[in-house]
Amino acid sequence: MNDKEKMEIAIEHGMKLKNELEFSYNWMSLENIDRLWVIKLKDDEIKNERVTAFCARFGKFQDYLLDKIIPRWLIASGERAGVAMENFSIAERAGILSISSERMIEIRKLRNDLTHDYIEDPEELAADLNEILSATKLLIQTLDNLVNHYNRVIACQGISKGQVSSC
Repeated sequence: MNDKEKMEIAIEHGMKLKNELEFSYNWMSLENIDRLWVIKLKDDEIKNERVTAFCARFGKFQDYLLDKIIPRWLIASGERAGVAMENFSIAERAGILSISSERMIEIRKLRNDLTHDYIEDPEELAADLNEILSATKLLIQTLDNLVNHYNRVIACQGISKGQVSSC
């Protein structure tokens, strides 16, 4: 399997993860998340389950986008994939990231906090949930930017004259 094929498989999987995340995001974005909302959360199993699903989907999407899709995009672009910060910097310069590479690292830390630490303080949890709500839009925009760039620039490279193509 060549780099383009690997990239196309990664994009396909990333779009599935995006759709799952958007489903949870659409529900969460209607909520007015504050300290009181978080306190009431423990008494509402359905809301609690939805919050858990949203956080899990956010984490999974963020991981896949940053650890799989961006490095595959770099390789398909003829670049060398390196450590996360290097990859983000290249993607930022190319206009792929919808935020700074430094902010992308902050989002990764936030994901780690929500996934690995049980947050007891309702105010802190409310703030973190609101932050991942805003980060969700940015990550989705990053995937859309990357897919558009791939389809416009990379997917059509190497097509010989006379080959039938959608490029």
